[in-house]
Amino acid sequence: MMNNVETSVANISPSHIDLPDGLTSPVHAYPTFFIHAGGATLRNPNEQLIYRANVAIRNALQAAHPANISGQCLLKVHIGEPACATRMKPAYMNGSIQFLLGMGGSGVIASDTTVAYTGDRGHKANTQDDSSTYLKLATKHGWSVDGPAKVPFVVLDRPKTSIADEFVFKDEKKLTHISGINRFSDFYLAGGFAAADFVINHAHLTLHGLAGVAGCVKSIAMGCSSLKGKLRMHQSLVPHFNEEFCNACATCVDNCPEGGLSLTSEHPTPTVDKELCIGCGECLAVCPNNAVTLMGEDITDWKRGEDTLPIRMADYMMGLMNGKWDNVIHVLHIYSVTEQCDCVDERQEPMLERDMGFLVGKNPFAIDLLAAQMLNDAMIEEGHSVCESLIKSAERTANYVNKTYGIQIETPLERMAI
Repeated sequence: MMNNVETSVANISPSHIDLPDGLTSPVHAYPTFFIHAGGATLRNPNEQLIYRANVAIRNALQAAHPANISGQCLLKVHIGEPACATRMKPAYMNGSIQFLLGMGGSGVIASDTTVAYTGDRGHKANTQDDSSTYLKLATKHGWSVDGPAKVPFVVLDRPKTSIADEFVFKDEKKLTHISGINRFSDFYLAGGFAAADFVINHAHLTLHGLAGVAGCVKSIAMGCSSLKGKLRMHQSLVPHFNEEFCNACATCVDNCPEGGLSLTSEHPTPTVDKELCIGCGECLAVCPNNAVTLMGEDITDWKRGEDTLPIRMADYMMGLMNGKWDNVIHVLHIYSVTEQCDCVDERQEPMLERDMGFLVGKNPFAIDLLAAQMLNDAMIEEGHSVCESLIKSAERTANYVNKTYGIQIETPLERMAI
């Protein structure tokens, strides 16, 4: 179990959910830009195609955010597992770097967090004092100053990987409390993500056995939360009760949304039915005596709650992005689309013969939905069987945030060519 003493945690003052007009207003909706490949092979580009693609990406970013920016800038990326050959191409970062520097940003770095599973990117293999395993893989895959990315790589929940005078953060995670979001009221941001003044979220479109479609939403929700946030989304945290502070008032029992807590004379504190508990933290939020701690350090059942994982990721993203919406642009890479995500440590073959291009904008839900629809159409066009249940997860998530938060899921679309 995790120690009750949190390591390198900073708190952010409580706030209420705050959504910009660009997300909620049909009149002022953030536009989405589709940079279509036009038959070009993005998965295996030559130098001329790389240059043209980066120019197009920079133009789309400029159109999405014409205002000046300042402060340290983060390229959120996914470097892929060691055996993943269909991963995101670091050569397509130059347009983003030029945009950020040209608009006034500084300290541009590429980044991602440690993951909850084992391997070269795992949180256990990369301690707070030594993240060399992760950094070596990043360098091997081209994410370095001397590689195709042309910028250094930082692990967002490992402060010792921060770079003096370029991109600095001191906390493993930042805890913030936000009201008005379903399922969660406290959110654990990776320290580096919290410290970023401007973010370009580069995501690679794939399918995913649990999330359905892995795109912009998953890239932020899982990729920019700390380990504790990942465990929350996977329902892997269980409440523990401090007998010294708990007075058996039953407030948590009465407020548990799943009926997973009970209180009897046989026990001085509530007991937990782990089959019913979803790790939502409501007991922690309502406890009047601060007697509850959510604990856990591993995901023991990856399929637990798989039917609602996309919705939980959407809710958690709402918390992670609160106050950042105007300063985050999403770039979805749609090439080398595979049946499983880049977190799978094995070689995969692309599902499509052709590459589609890039989607750029500030509404990640609209981008993921459009990408799923484009993927579905392309699969049918090429005569492949369609994984309807997976692709429909993007539609379900989009409809959920539209109904729950009023987020527009159909945005103005502008086409651009490479």
